[in-house]
Amino acid sequence: MARKTKEEALETRRTILDAAVQVFARHGVAQTSLADIATEAGVTRGAIYWHFANKADLLNSLWEQVVQFYAPLTEASERHDEPDPLGKLQELYSSFFAGMVDDPLQQQMFRILFDEGDRSKDTETIRQRHRLLRRERYLGLQVVLGNAVKRGQIPSGFDVQLGTVTLFSIIHGLIANWFMNPELVDIRNQGPRVVQSIFQLFRAGLPVRERG
Repeated sequence: MARKTKEEALETRRTILDAAVQVFARHGVAQTSLADIATEAGVTRGAIYWHFANKADLLNSLWEQVVQFYAPLTEASERHDEPDPLGKLQELYSSFFAGMVDDPLQQQMFRILFDEGDRSKDTETIRQRHRLLRRERYLGLQVVLGNAVKRGQIPSGFDVQLGTVTLFSIIHGLIANWFMNPELVDIRNQGPRVVQSIFQLFRAGLPVRERG
């Protein structure tokens, strides 16, 4: 019985999170209350508070789902014993770009990040967490590119730090432009090709490390 109760609780939690994504997409975070989410999910407000302390807690749980989905590929790309760092990074980005198109949760989380008109203390919590995550990702990319140099995928004269800035900036710009003008950017198909083009430059040794 206890096991069934736990499974039911997990199912209720998933239902609430799915409902939240739908309501946020229609009304925005600032204009959505926990009561709205409870109505969408077909549960009581008490059920909401059983699983989440407040709206910020719920948003953090949604963001955590996105982060955890990509965690295995992210970790694999950064392993020092990975024989194909660039290949794993390419795989990560291809999966990420496809998810941007196919996954309503991922779309909504990044819409919150890029929508300057939907600011509240709840969304600011997510933005702050995303800033920290981006810093971690920046450092992780340095590791990946450094390993690619060690593996001979990139020439030894390659400027790892400048290469990281280049890749980091282009990926962020690609995502931002897709959200603002999706008709101009086919992120599912063009995104991996953009990354592949960057890697071709890297394999050619660009950018070159400055001689001091």
